[in-house]
Amino acid sequence: MSVEPKRLAAVFFVPRMVQDPTIAQLLEWAGATDIRPPATDDRSRLFDCHWAGMACKAYLDNQLYHHVLQMYFFQSEFFDLIEDHGGDALVQVFTRTVEALQADAAFIATHLDQAQRDRILSLEPLVLGKDANGLSDQRFGLLYLDRRIGQHLDHHPLRDDRDTIQTASGELFFAGRGDARWF
Repeated sequence: MSVEPKRLAAVFFVPRMVQDPTIAQLLEWAGATDIRPPATDDRSRLFDCHWAGMACKAYLDNQLYHHVLQMYFFQSEFFDLIEDHGGDALVQVFTRTVEALQADAAFIATHLDQAQRDRILSLEPLVLGKDANGLSDQRFGLLYLDRRIGQHLDHHPLRDDRDTIQTASGELFFAGRGDARWF
């Protein structure tokens, strides 16, 4: 799977189910629109869709314990989105998505290196091990931890120096505070 450069990502670790959903089903549950599968001769397996007002390339990795849904979007579209009210609309869509997917953990990668597929997949052991500190220390632009994982987060001056939002099923952690909260 190859995604063009200058793309960031929204990533969702969705627990495996008795009957595994397709990527199209997960995208639909995530609130994506204009979902289009790849052409039959396209080996990338990348779906096209729109999510949170951004054009995305979506990919699904089925790991042993999680479906790892990845939606890649252009860095420039992300910057345009957060210019508007600090990205409040994106936070709302992201929150609805983690709730709808019943994700264990999720994040929005706001640095290009965080959106690399190998790095994303290397995080599943942290999710499985409920390593809230390890996930938090990645400093993603926005991190979601469900209550089971979030209860293992230890307080630390650097880790606590960020904006947070409670959700129905867990908590959102920004990378920082105020105007710099996404980075």
